Amino acid sequence: MRRSIFISIVACSVLLADDRVELFGSNVETNGSVVNAYGNPIITYQGKILTAERLSYDRNTSIIEAEGNVTVFQDGKNHAISDYTKLNMDTDTRQSRPLYMIDHQTGLWISTKQSDACESQIDLASGMVSGCNSADPLWKIRFSSADYNTEKMWMNLYNARLYVEDVPLFYLPYFGYPTDKTRRSGLLIPTLGYSGSEGFYYQQPIYIAPQNWWDLELRPQIRTSRGSGLYTDFRFIDTPSSQGSIRTGYFKEQAEYAQERDLAHIKHYGYDIHYRHNAFLQEWFDMKLDGESGLYVNGSWMNDVDYLNLQGTDETQNITTSQVLSRINTYYSNEDDYLGMYLKHYQYLDRVDNSKTIQILPTLHYHHYLENLLGDHFLFNADTSVSNFYRPDGKRAIEGNVNIPLTLQTGLFDNTIDVSYTANASGRMIGFYGNVQSGESHNDYESGEYAQIDHTFKIGSSLVRSYGETTHVIAPEVAYTLAGARRYDGYYDRYHGACGVGNTNLACEFYTLQDPSDTLSLGLNNYLFKNGKQTLADRLSQNFRYDNIGNYYGELMNELELQIADAISYYNITAYDHDRARVTKEINSVGYKNGALSGALNHTYTDALRNGLAVYSSYWSGDISYQYNRYYRIFGLIAYDYHEKLMKRNEIGIMYSQRCLDLGIRFVQNNRPVLTNTNAGSSVNDSYIFLTLILKPIGGSEFNYKITNHQ
Repeated sequence: MRRSIFISIVACSVLLADDRVELFGSNVETNGSVVNAYGNPIITYQGKILTAERLSYDRNTSIIEAEGNVTVFQDGKNHAISDYTKLNMDTDTRQSRPLYMIDHQTGLWISTKQSDACESQIDLASGMVSGCNSADPLWKIRFSSADYNTEKMWMNLYNARLYVEDVPLFYLPYFGYPTDKTRRSGLLIPTLGYSGSEGFYYQQPIYIAPQNWWDLELRPQIRTSRGSGLYTDFRFIDTPSSQGSIRTGYFKEQAEYAQERDLAHIKHYGYDIHYRHNAFLQEWFDMKLDGESGLYVNGSWMNDVDYLNLQGTDETQNITTSQVLSRINTYYSNEDDYLGMYLKHYQYLDRVDNSKTIQILPTLHYHHYLENLLGDHFLFNADTSVSNFYRPDGKRAIEGNVNIPLTLQTGLFDNTIDVSYTANASGRMIGFYGNVQSGESHNDYESGEYAQIDHTFKIGSSLVRSYGETTHVIAPEVAYTLAGARRYDGYYDRYHGACGVGNTNLACEFYTLQDPSDTLSLGLNNYLFKNGKQTLADRLSQNFRYDNIGNYYGELMNELELQIADAISYYNITAYDHDRARVTKEINSVGYKNGALSGALNHTYTDALRNGLAVYSSYWSGDISYQYNRYYRIFGLIAYDYHEKLMKRNEIGIMYSQRCLDLGIRFVQNNRPVLTNTNAGSSVNDSYIFLTLILKPIGGSEFNYKITNHQ
């Protein structure tokens, strides 16, 4: 029977429960249980739409056959193209030859000679995969066979060969990757490198994610001429308001490598802990509180700096500071009060022993927020803290502080001038425990008390005037602080005036009081706005101190932010010491960003007195980036220590980027610290060549070759 009208056929009971097959065509004929359709026929089934030049459906066997320009669409995300496709609805098997599939969300496509599928498993014959234009793909991976699981969204390629512009680059007997962003366990992309001193480098990350609230990454590594090790990262979210991570690492040197370079340790190990919780009192202890609570942990420890240097091949990204600060902060705050506890632990990487380093374990802090009385004319708040200064070897101390400022303020001349008076009362107590060091006596450490009251008078104003599109704001301020009564007792009385600059008495480690002095503070702030956008901010301040010895100037400070043009900005901080008649600090930064070209040039200069000696530093840094066209970007940076005559880092590179590929090369030189037996301040100057290859959306890696390794 032949019909020249649209027809819809509903699947019979041999199909899976509730599955429905509908066939539409302008030219449909039936032959027993088989329905054939021509003239742009369409079949819909299981959320899919299938079109072809000819379609047939057997109601008895539940088999669909499609021939000629076969296209399958699903959920508007994926579609497949073939010359011939056969589907068995009863057994849920599918055959296609040849087959082209594309994911429209990621742009990833696969082409193969033949596909055989059963339920969620698809077996593919030889073919290729790419994320680039299928007519002329910039990169492609050819394979001898492959399989794909539609439920797990995971593709496996066998005998995979990577080509870029038809040039073979890599061969892998096996390569697997996900086709969605679901977290899953498996192998991550390895990191490769080579160094003349360390040999071939290989790191293979292993990702474990059995549950959605935590995951674990294992990163075993081997350096064939140096040693091997393992770093791990454990990440977790234990409550809706928190998250954390724990990193541990261990690396063992080959004896010959360590001896040749006189390394202080043959084993390097350490840990890092990061944790943040925004409501720990409410969620851990089920406390019904009106305010908010928080917990912050940032802890690190390592036996030497090579724990950092060995975490990866790109040592240029590692921290080069000699001090590691670990902190644990916790607090509770409501509208009126704040309670906090802080712990600080210092580790100096250039010291073999930190047993005499003073730690703050902990500080207890209470603050009463500012309160306004008498129509906002009377202000007061209170602040108090207790700190435990601890170290394993040596004297320890417990010190308490209290500070209570009381302020009277008002406006004059229709509030164009603001005046205020503040009485600031403060006190301090200290007690000691622990053992004394060599050459000391317990008599050097007696408990002490200190109290003071200062008086501050302040007058200021904020004046605004418009000049067309430009608005000028000027805010002058004058403050005078009168050093009031002081009371010293015990420890504070004994070392008052004795713990000055250059004093090496160990007892002075705990003395932090400043000598009393009257202070005159002058401030002048200027701001310019054009069409509501700030173009200039200048903040000038000068202090004058008056004490029993005489009068002297404090440092003249000026901070400037200037938008020279839409593309050019300038920032400066300058500090001038009148007594030494010299600039003691200067920071200059010029930035440029306009279309394809951007860059910055920075210089930092300091000149400070330490133990009576002038110690200065001068540090230059700069970076530049030029987008040559839509594909090529050239970039570079430099960091130079002018005082030490040492190039800290320089880099130049080029990156080629398309929708489906990032390919780049860069040359890097970097100076990093190491810990040796003979010199705690040793450093190593490394030179690298980095090759970056990112296959979008699959991913990629960076290969580096270490050219030099000079200590």
